[in-house]
Amino acid sequence: MKWIVWTLLVVNLVVAGFFIGRENWTQADAGQTASLNVNRLSLRSQSAPVPRDDASPAAATSTALCMEWRGLNRGEFVQVRQQLKSLAGERVMSFTEVPLNTRQWVIFPPLPSAESAAAKLSELTAAGLTDAFVVKDGDWRNAISLGLYADADAAQRRILEVEGKGVLGTRVEVLPRQGTDFYFVIRSEDPDTLKSLSGIKQAYPNSRQSRVACPS
Repeated sequence: MKWIVWTLLVVNLVVAGFFIGRENWTQADAGQTASLNVNRLSLRSQSAPVPRDDASPAAATSTALCMEWRGLNRGEFVQVRQQLKSLAGERVMSFTEVPLNTRQWVIFPPLPSAESAAAKLSELTAAGLTDAFVVKDGDWRNAISLGLYADADAAQRRILEVEGKGVLGTRVEVLPRQGTDFYFVIRSEDPDTLKSLSGIKQAYPNSRQSRVACPS
């Protein structure tokens, strides 16, 4: 009979241990689940988008407007230039003078000194570019001229020819033709500024103004 008593005692201890352990496991699982939920909430808080006020001044973008003013003779052009300069001092605007007829100038960009330009010219001559020369003065001093061309296609053919001789780094500059007339491109972000130009135009009835897309 003793073995029956010992067997029942062991069974009772096993059952009691099972229920005690299950309570501890439930508490541990609840603690882990609570911790995981807290982390999720924290991540959501960090990744939440920041509200944007699209109506704020920083969100607004202004668009530039441009106008061409053509048909001025040379005397009128000088007078209008002075008027535009005065207007630019009073309002937010700018203007450029654009030649009606241009040439395409293929050049090697200006070098730091006359000596370095002469050395570069020697390299080009050795490569077979015997018609190149160094620009001696002006804004392009110490550049190397590789020819003036009537249009962009002719200038591009010259660049390909030069590159075929192993010379890289040339570029094309657009120059006004000698004796060409010019016209104005006026740029402003204020529509009223451009409207005010129609009043100035009345003194030059043979000229014309037109809205255009602003050059990039």
